[in-house]
Formats: sequence, C-alpha cells, structure tokens
Amino acid sequence: MKKLLLTVAIYLCCTHAFGQSINLLNIINLTDLNNDQAGSILTANKIWALQYGEEINGFVVEHYQTTSKLTKKETIIVGQGTKTLSGGVLRTVSYVSPNTQDVINLVGRAKGQSLVKNFRGSDRTDNIYIYENLLYHMVVRLSLKNDKAVIDITQKQIFVE
Repeated sequence: MKKLLLTVAIYLCCTHAFGQSINLLNIINLTDLNNDQAGSILTANKIWALQYGEEINGFVVEHYQTTSKLTKKETIIVGQGTKTLSGGVLRTVSYVSPNTQDVINLVGRAKGQSLVKNFRGSDRTDNIYIYENLLYHMVVRLSLKNDKAVIDITQKQIFVE
C-alpha cells in the first residue's frame, strides 16, 4: 500500500512539474482582454512573468515567459492586434513553445472549442495548420526541425445586419 501511495505521489509531482502552463481555452480567452487584464491573469499564480514590452504598429506588445526552471521556456505574447474601421480592435494572442508536443497537445483540444481545420500545408521551415470558428482564427506553425511551435489566435470581425 505504501508503494502505491508513493508511486501515485511521484506521478502527480512529475505531471505537475512537466505539464503545460496553459490550456487552449485560456489562450482563446486572453484574446478578449486588454494588456492589463491579460497580464494580471497570467501573473496571478506566478507561473508567468513579464519579460519585456515593445511598441509595434501602435500597439504595446508584451511578452510573458514561464517562471519554472524545470521546463523549457514557454512564451505568451499579448497586445498584438488590428484596428477595425469602426474603431474596435481585433486582438491576437500568440503561444510559443520550444517543445512541439506542447502545441500538438493544445491543438488536440481544438474540436472542443468548435475550431475546424481549414488548411494544412507547409513552407520551407514550418508545417502550417489553420483552424477557424465563428469567432476566432487560429494559425499553428510547427517547425520542421522540431525546435519551436507557435499558435496565433486572432479574433474575427463579426458583421451583424
């Protein structure tokens, strides 16, 4: 009985230590938030820390990295966007991981978010997959060298008549 409890405890510690730092639904939800709100949520439980911010095309773009020394550094980039003619902003959130399996695991949950694969292709450096639903456009890029994977999730503009 003691061996079973010890085995379960070790398993739970290892899965917690090497698990992903965020799930797909959380990344999607970050697109609805401004930088201050997204930063508060990411840094609340000290898994993510702000690395730096920069201004790109009139938007303040912030880069957050995982704080764990046990896993490879994952990065979330918030603040990117596109201004609409009506004055609104369609936000983009990016998730970058040096472990392609992390992104593959996240993409495996795309159907649960009603995201449908519309494109599969590749270029010289990446395999590219595009998923969409009514509200979001998701581009997944998996490096052919297996050294980097990226998910970009962008809000879509909805026209109501």
